[in-house]
Amino acid sequence: MSAIPPPVEQHQQQLNEASCLVNGQNEGAAAAAAVAVDTDENNMPVEINTQDLNFDLQMVLDGFMQCKGDDGQLYLDGYLRAYSELNKFLKILGTIFNFVSHDIQKKVTILQCYRKGGAGDYYYSIQSMIEYERENNILTGSDQQSGSRTLLRLHRGLEFIGGFFSEIHKASDDSGLGSSASELYGRTLAKYHNWVLAKTASALLLMMPNKQTIVERITGGNTSIRAHNEALMPKVIEAMNSVYNLTQKLYEDYGLLDLP
Repeated sequence: MSAIPPPVEQHQQQLNEASCLVNGQNEGAAAAAAVAVDTDENNMPVEINTQDLNFDLQMVLDGFMQCKGDDGQLYLDGYLRAYSELNKFLKILGTIFNFVSHDIQKKVTILQCYRKGGAGDYYYSIQSMIEYERENNILTGSDQQSGSRTLLRLHRGLEFIGGFFSEIHKASDDSGLGSSASELYGRTLAKYHNWVLAKTASALLLMMPNKQTIVERITGGNTSIRAHNEALMPKVIEAMNSVYNLTQKLYEDYGLLDLP
């Protein structure tokens, strides 16, 4: 399959993608509004209603397992399904992760638009996306947002989320997770952020509640769900780390780890 579509097809795909991205931006804005920091009459933050955010850890595992193909491909559909579910988890944590969940929603929507657009057949895997965008001068061009660049930002975030899952799993119920989350951020995402953002994010993470509070938000106090998630967590962490390592090696091989 050639990675460069014929002119007529290319023009149509650009129209389709432009329409999808406009709709995606609207969806991203709506999502941002839905998870924006609520305030009371004194302009003080209040807890966000998370009743509609039914986080399913099994969907995270299934998505990342489906991402890894027997042919060595990293399939984009599975990756995005898993990441969309992870974003529910971040939203459930509350205002601490608002600065992250807004951005994740936007990036996932961009990649879903490319997958559904006229060039969708070239976006079936991370490898095919990189090849297509490299041959069509999209990687560093300014005419179209690069899917490879967008996914790289999600990839960097996955290192932090995977590490945070590990911290939750090994912590006792009454253990505060603020210090470990802040230190983990400093080792991972902070190196890609400017000084002001890094300091702000690090300070916010110190406000992280203990494990018991997080588990209750995720499970609604259902002990059966908690037991299921506790048993599933090692497999999820392993799958996340595996996809992260494979993606890291892929971007390294293509020389794209520092894609601007």
